[in-house]
Amino acid sequence: MGAFETISSLAQRFLDQDQDLAFGFEAAAGRFTVVGFSVQEAINTPFEIVVDLASLDPDIDLAALLDAPACLGLYSKYQTPRHFHGIVTDAMRGDSGYRRTFYTLVLRPSLSRLDHGSDWRIWQDMTVPEVAAQLLSEQGVTDVDWRLDETYLPREYLTQAGETNRAFLERILAEEGIFYAFAHSPDGHKLIVTDAPLAMPMIADPVLAYNANPGGQSRGVWVSRFSQTERLRASHYAMEDYTFHNPPAGMGTLAVGERLDGLKGRYEHFAYPGRYKDPASVGNRFTRHRIEAERVDATTGAGETNCLHLNAAFQMTLAAHTDPRANSRHRLLAVSHSGQQSAALEEDAGDAPTTYSASFVTQPGHLPYRPAVPRKPVVDGPQMAVVTGPPGEEIYCDNFGRVKVQFEWNRHTPADEHSSCWIRVSQNWGGGGWGHMAIPRIGQEVIVDFFDGDADQPIITGRTYNARNRPPYKLPEHKTRMTIKSDTHKGTGFNELRFEDEAGREEVFLHAQKDHNTIILNDESHSIGRDRSKSVGNDQSEAIGNDKTISVGHDHTETIGNDARHSIANDVTYSVGQNQIEDYGKDHIHNVGNIYKQDIFADHLYQAGRHFDGQVNGDYKLEVGASITTNTGQHKLMAFEKFEISGPGGKITIDASGITLEAAQINLKGAVSMGGSGSAQVPTLSLAANDALPLAEECPKDKG
Repeated sequence: MGAFETISSLAQRFLDQDQDLAFGFEAAAGRFTVVGFSVQEAINTPFEIVVDLASLDPDIDLAALLDAPACLGLYSKYQTPRHFHGIVTDAMRGDSGYRRTFYTLVLRPSLSRLDHGSDWRIWQDMTVPEVAAQLLSEQGVTDVDWRLDETYLPREYLTQAGETNRAFLERILAEEGIFYAFAHSPDGHKLIVTDAPLAMPMIADPVLAYNANPGGQSRGVWVSRFSQTERLRASHYAMEDYTFHNPPAGMGTLAVGERLDGLKGRYEHFAYPGRYKDPASVGNRFTRHRIEAERVDATTGAGETNCLHLNAAFQMTLAAHTDPRANSRHRLLAVSHSGQQSAALEEDAGDAPTTYSASFVTQPGHLPYRPAVPRKPVVDGPQMAVVTGPPGEEIYCDNFGRVKVQFEWNRHTPADEHSSCWIRVSQNWGGGGWGHMAIPRIGQEVIVDFFDGDADQPIITGRTYNARNRPPYKLPEHKTRMTIKSDTHKGTGFNELRFEDEAGREEVFLHAQKDHNTIILNDESHSIGRDRSKSVGNDQSEAIGNDKTISVGHDHTETIGNDARHSIANDVTYSVGQNQIEDYGKDHIHNVGNIYKQDIFADHLYQAGRHFDGQVNGDYKLEVGASITTNTGQHKLMAFEKFEISGPGGKITIDASGITLEAAQINLKGAVSMGGSGSAQVPTLSLAANDALPLAEECPKDKG
């Protein structure tokens, strides 16, 4: 015999004893009779079944009952059976009488297992139904009926921030306007997850007649009491949000409630942030769900019945009420069931009959139900994390400079490029295409804060050193240093700007691992109080668009290891206050395109270690104010056409025709000799000179 055949047969025994009602119970251990029970169920809430039991066995193993299925059956001669199924979460052994021991068991849905675990966990790029399905499956809740009409967009980032698993599940479902209910059978209970309240099923035997005077234990099914309540609730709901993907966009949304007749004003709730990034596809739906949740109990009904089949979230139809407005379809928001079965005590029982009643709260069936969104847990402060990325990378970011991190609490995913969403990084300064930029690198420890304490909205606000990542300089030895020091990407080296503030050792230090480029669009000035040195390992070039001025207060020394070349497009002027010494180890060549002029106001000295050669393609003119003295072993003067020596008393001309001496008087002193093949005219010259006679104009030889 199956378990629920057993409780049916046990209940049938009481029905045979002229009872209209009987209750049976079956659990994983022990045999029980039902003394009484109460069941509390509400839409979007786990049910609770408290059953008072009696057993002839005083030693039933309570531990064997826990976390195991059990079922309460309600049986009537005039209604179809009703079952409440759950798992035992509490088991208590009470007093023992002459024959019986009393027990109390509490049953809740398998969903309640999620109350007994909490976590910090990240879900990425999944829809809320996908997250919920995975979480339920992990917790052993597998009998789930998904009834979803809406289309849900993936959430980029969803964080369970220390909440219990059920609190997290209910929160994310409520954010999307999804709620849950339960359906019971003798074999189990099914979790119904839906976003379509208007499509929820009707209860078994759905039409209930109103009967204000049932007259005791009538053998019919009736509603014995029903009242209606109208409440003042919000009429409008507005939300706003922000996304850095489109900062200037207006993201406000507004939803207006139904059935606002009679309101004297506009009663609006405003929420920020709305937890959406697209007002059209998500924001409007979120806002509509919020006003629907605000107005769930704006119009309600409340009543009592003996119907066994009321089920939270299901619908019923009320008929025959004296107020025709009540005769309509109603959605059950909450139901409280209770029953007593004194006959279970047999000889200890009195004459009290078995009783059952249910009280309920309803909402008009044509109005939508939405769950209120639970308050999101607030992260109390910043948290530490480590920057992550794919293997082989040192820097991993997106086009906004966002990075990914591994939180210390993340037990579910490895530290890689999937460990978190892209997280924005606070910079010291930021503007449109300008500002400060320093991308946190893989392995760095960072401080992560959260907008409005929302774990789904992280932002990196700082970076810290730790035992693995030490400061760039040993501390406190170098506590007076302030530095910006980088690390070469996929290489060895660094760039650095460092400030030393120790008194007497103040320094600004700049290190470029490779190139150093400076662009100045206007003026640059340097003022150096003392020495300056520059060492260039290879070439140095300067390009100056206009003038260059160098002023040296004392000596100027340049040492060039190889050649020096100067190219001057126009003039060059040197002004030397005292001496100028040029020392050339080899040649010194001047090429002058036009005039070369030297003005020397004192002596001009030349000294050539070997030859002194000169070439003048035009005229050569030398003016000497005093005298010219030439001391040489040999002195050779050569003119290819004509050579003249002129003085105050005459002139000597040497040309192709010969030598012509022109003078008022010619005096020859000393011996005169003649050589060569010419006629001896020298004696004649000598005699004429000695006698003071005039020389002939032409020599006789020339005449002949």
